[in-house]
Amino acid sequence: MNAVALVALQGVIGGTLVVVFALIGQVVKPRVFSGLFMAAPSVALASLAIAVGFHGVGRAEQDAVGMVPGALGMTACCVVATGVIPKIRALWGSLAAWATWGVVGLGLYWAVFVGAR
Repeated sequence: MNAVALVALQGVIGGTLVVVFALIGQVVKPRVFSGLFMAAPSVALASLAIAVGFHGVGRAEQDAVGMVPGALGMTACCVVATGVIPKIRALWGSLAAWATWGVVGLGLYWAVFVGAR
């Protein structure tokens, strides 16, 4: 299967999982937890399913390990967004949160996978 078909398949699986997690998010209380079930888990599951199906468990393991810095960066992004968006408005707060995600995610990736060599 070529790369374009794999990306398309990943999109279909990810989209399906987004809908499933959105439905779960509709019934979960409190509402604050709904976002946890709507985006990132579905994309990660779709990526891992494709990796296992087409490249084997070893590739999926590598992908899962690589997702950890991104997840920690996303956590930092959410913490910053919660604190700064009410204070400096949506655009600048979102930019600050996004920058935090990049700095934390890429910094952890570099510290663990590149700098450790």
